[in-house]
Amino acid sequence: MPTKYSMPIAGAAALSAALSALAGGCTTPSGGSPAPGAPPESRGANGAGEATGRQGGKAAGEGGEEAPARADPAQPEAMMDRTRNHAMATAGFANTMAAFAAPRVIAKAKSLPSREEMLRCIDAYLEVVAETKRAPQGEGNRATLDAEPYALKLRALFAAWTPSTTVPPEIQRNARDVLAALGVPEPPAGWDRFEGHAAPSSP
Repeated sequence: MPTKYSMPIAGAAALSAALSALAGGCTTPSGGSPAPGAPPESRGANGAGEATGRQGGKAAGEGGEEAPARADPAQPEAMMDRTRNHAMATAGFANTMAAFAAPRVIAKAKSLPSREEMLRCIDAYLEVVAETKRAPQGEGNRATLDAEPYALKLRALFAAWTPSTTVPPEIQRNARDVLAALGVPEPPAGWDRFEGHAAPSSP
């Protein structure tokens, strides 16, 4: 049976940086741009765990080399790649929604993604949902499926709005709902007073 999990959200500086970095796009299971901070090795496989056939930015097989065979998605390495890319897309989506859920966080954002960049981020997460639905029963997690209705609503809302620091109540409400569905707990003082988790102090 699919499981439900709890997801932490980033600190204030990281949330602001995530918004600023969205111009690069979120990780998509179809091989879109990796999320900020993605490990370099993840860039050589798509979200289904299939090799892209590129090594160091050059297509395998160029210069007389034979391109490697496509990875079997059922193999352990392919499954690990898929899980890693799903986690990156989901974390990027959750951290972005946390910024729009918290007025004090969004007000301090140094820059905001465009409408198109937000839609790419949401679409990356919706691809994770689609792959979870296609997975054999027992794989994936319940939270991914529970969050889908809110993600679809958010996509429709962002498609009709240019992101700004004045977030419409309906977007704010759905951002909070999708975070709750993903297992992100509401901050102790509530989203209205949340300013992002403090960065851990150095020893």
